[in-house]
Amino acid sequence: METLTTSSPQELTQWWQQLAQDEQTPDHYELTEYGELVLSPKPTNRHQRLCTQIAIQLQAQLNGEAAVEPAVFTTTAGIRVPDVVWMPESKWEGADPTHDVLEAPDLVVEVLSPGNRKPEMDHKIHGYLHSGVKEVIVIGLTGSIDYMRPDGRHTTSAFPLKLVLPAHLFA
Repeated sequence: METLTTSSPQELTQWWQQLAQDEQTPDHYELTEYGELVLSPKPTNRHQRLCTQIAIQLQAQLNGEAAVEPAVFTTTAGIRVPDVVWMPESKWEGADPTHDVLEAPDLVVEVLSPGNRKPEMDHKIHGYLHSGVKEVIVIGLTGSIDYMRPDGRHTTSAFPLKLVLPAHLFA
């Protein structure tokens, strides 16, 4: 049986950039820590509307800047594409604008879809937190909100944040 070896950050970033340049690459993908391509279906309109609402609320309540579906490097889960990230302006200003992959945004949001599997989501959340993300917000299929931090699951955010999810998107 062949053992997979973890790819270096440089290898993952190079592979990511090559994929981004290739017109044949699907629009929604991630790379595991082994450099394996993980394809995802196109998000639904409901999913995208919810992500947009969350990004707007993050910016309004925390200032800084939120982005939808940026690539994020993790030390243990490869290059992943969370639904929304938030960072203060100073951190965005310090980021290299020519580098297509963010490192350790302060806040990451994952909006669950019916196809998400718990082991894979747990792996991604651990990857984000292990890489310096301060909090991962997980939005459940019915509108539940979990705030994950290195010390575990919480019912409120460590940030001055109160998310209000549009009920009509969970009907």
